Amino acid sequence: MFAFIVRAVAMYVVALIVIRAMGKRALGELGLFDFVVMTGVGHILTSVALDQSLPFYEGVGVLITLAAMEYGVSFLSIKNQRLSRLIQGSPVVMIKDGRIIRENLGKEKFNVDDLMQELRKQGIRDVNEVETGILEPSGGFSVILKGTEEPVSRGELGISWEPAPDSILTYQQLSREEIFARSNQPPVSMEPPLSLSRSLEEIQTKLDQVLKRLEALEKGE
Repeated sequence: MFAFIVRAVAMYVVALIVIRAMGKRALGELGLFDFVVMTGVGHILTSVALDQSLPFYEGVGVLITLAAMEYGVSFLSIKNQRLSRLIQGSPVVMIKDGRIIRENLGKEKFNVDDLMQELRKQGIRDVNEVETGILEPSGGFSVILKGTEEPVSRGELGISWEPAPDSILTYQQLSREEIFARSNQPPVSMEPPLSLSRSLEEIQTKLDQVLKRLEALEKGE
């Protein structure tokens, strides 16, 4: 029993090292070759850990071989676009200008229910809002909205934004203690004392900015 535990722990550690060496690409949305490699890693891990008749060093050797193949194929794919498309596949357009391309759905065995599910995940209410819908080689689904359907940003409206002192910004490298500390703090108000005249002036200024932006959009600027 102890021998099984030792082999399982050892193979687990070796697999972690090997997968870490493969890079973050192998841990993202898996392409075809990545999927085959990761499936092989899992199979070898369980086989060597549970079957004592399989030499431990052979399992480690196979894991290293898979890691080398992953690295080699990734390197060659960077150098040769044709090889990359052959191994990983190419993106396929499923929606073009609000029209579902039925023949491409059939080629990729991607039914309409799957398509609607992917659109719902991205908050798309109407297929007509989509300029291009693409099925990526990794199996993910990307959507590019029509220009008239894109949301308006703060910058386009001329509205500035500054984070509050207690903000937890997702792109900052904060410690867990600091995240929990900021989360438990009472909200910090950065607004000045309420002034009716000042508030009306700010509202009027923002409305003027919005009207100017709308006029520019109507003129095609």
